[in-house]
Amino acid sequence: MAGRINDDDIRTLKDRMDISAVIAPYTTLKGSGTSLMGRCPFHEERSASFSVNPVKGVYYCFGCNAHGDAIGFVMEIEGLSFADAVEKLARQFGVDLRYQELRPGQKAALGKRTRMLEIIGEAAAFYRSRLKADDGAAARSYLLDRQVPAGAWEVFGIGWAPDAWDELSTHMQRKGAAAKDLIEAGLSTQGKHGLIDRFRARVLFPIHDQRGNDVVAFGGRILPDGPVVTRIDGTAPKYINSPKTEVYDKSTTLYGLHLARREIVKRREVLVVEGYMDVIALHLAGTTQAVAPCGTALTEQHFAMIERMDARVTLCLDADNAGFEAAERARERAEAANVTDLGVLVLPEGKDPADLVAEGGAAAVEQVMAGRKTAVEFQIEHKLRTADLSTPELQTAAYQSTFELLGRIDNPSLRYKYVFDVVAPAVGLPAQRIEDELNRTYPPGGRGRTTTAAPPDRTVLPGSRDPQMQLERQVLQVALQRPELLPDGWQLLDEQVFTAEPSRQLFRAICKAGDDFEAVLDAMPDDDMRRRVRGLAVAELTTVPEQTAIAGLLEALRGRDAKRRWQAARNRLSDSRERLAPEERGELMREIGELERVWRAHEGRGAL
Repeated sequence: MAGRINDDDIRTLKDRMDISAVIAPYTTLKGSGTSLMGRCPFHEERSASFSVNPVKGVYYCFGCNAHGDAIGFVMEIEGLSFADAVEKLARQFGVDLRYQELRPGQKAALGKRTRMLEIIGEAAAFYRSRLKADDGAAARSYLLDRQVPAGAWEVFGIGWAPDAWDELSTHMQRKGAAAKDLIEAGLSTQGKHGLIDRFRARVLFPIHDQRGNDVVAFGGRILPDGPVVTRIDGTAPKYINSPKTEVYDKSTTLYGLHLARREIVKRREVLVVEGYMDVIALHLAGTTQAVAPCGTALTEQHFAMIERMDARVTLCLDADNAGFEAAERARERAEAANVTDLGVLVLPEGKDPADLVAEGGAAAVEQVMAGRKTAVEFQIEHKLRTADLSTPELQTAAYQSTFELLGRIDNPSLRYKYVFDVVAPAVGLPAQRIEDELNRTYPPGGRGRTTTAAPPDRTVLPGSRDPQMQLERQVLQVALQRPELLPDGWQLLDEQVFTAEPSRQLFRAICKAGDDFEAVLDAMPDDDMRRRVRGLAVAELTTVPEQTAIAGLLEALRGRDAKRRWQAARNRLSDSRERLAPEERGELMREIGELERVWRAHEGRGAL
């Protein structure tokens, strides 16, 4: 078994690689300023938004936010592991790789994981073969009745666990698997007289890792009219799932993500449903951005995965108390993961997505999807729909019941829109009266933002209309792309001239790393910032690439900082004039005068 690839060889590969040559087979690249442009290979588009910077060795799509270096591109486009991508590129660019010998503990851990994936993969093949066998007839009939054709069985890897106590366990042991390995992989349990198969008399749905390289777990469903094999504790739930193992954790895994990823990136939306059959039915109907959690509610880790794909989340929920509670839990976890667009599709009573597809096909799904609501709107409507409005007192109680939800929204305009469009019409009372009471109870800005609020602006994100953000972005873009245009000593700028913390983080990283772009990326606090910095490194310069113009940007940055401090000092004088001693007031007035002189001097030399 090969060990870890030598770090020096990876650095040699990165130095030798031409990222444009790596990407060229997947899209046509054409010169555009300091970067190359083409149509993004990760999503469908008519105009080129995919930018490649050969000097920095990075790519960025301004349409879907795909980003990374050459190794990351190959991993994403071909679904390879890091090691596989490195080996592929090493062959392409003629780099010989050396492998570091693993320590015994590392080798054991890697060997255990590899062996577990091999065992689970072999089990998946066994289950698929049994679906086609004679005793899989009932399972095949069930799938066909649910409008899952035979061609889809292979696509989704669907299988059948025989109605037997130990058929898989016996098969795997004949293949050389140890009993301990089968138990640790979640395939078998220990009985009084030997191993017992965990999955028996169930249609099996394999669960893949995020990239679809390996099966890591299974979900199993009993047949509606088939044999019922109880667990050791005597229960026979409709679904059972693999336990947590070395390679599988349900809190970080989404069923169908490996098949849905490209559509999620394309649409910037992920549709979250409850069951495996729902995912399959939706994919067959063309709604291929659908995924499902594996026997659990969405976790904060799930939302963090989705946030990295820059996608909005839409949940399929029932319009009942359970749906309300599910939306409440989801809102809290989405907010913790910085997912800022959470919505709900309200399902017809007694229907799940698979039922919609079976009865009305893709058109029925699209009709429901057109009715997407924000999660908070869904919750408000639920409260008002279930409220008694027969008396003025009860009407008042009904609208007041929505205040706890509305009070989480900082944006005053958004609060009023919900009051005007949803609450007031439902209770038949003036919207202004309701809003006034809401603002007295929950002043705007006092409760923390809701997931329906807009995300905070970050200066390295293109498109900001704020002049200060545009200025910070221009200076940092020049520092990344054309540092030779910056005047000597520019690094001595006070970092406080940048008002956004991400700008300050990037400024500090550039000052420390210089032209070592990899070191700049390594200094960023998270993947989101690294994505934004890559985008800044490949975007067209938005300022004239001349030293005089760049010097003007720095003057403007310093001048704006002095003007902010001048205004703050004036506010301090106005707020505390009566409390200041004469000498304190005089000192503050001198400070105000000096700051005004400074910012006006910079204004004369720069472009405020």
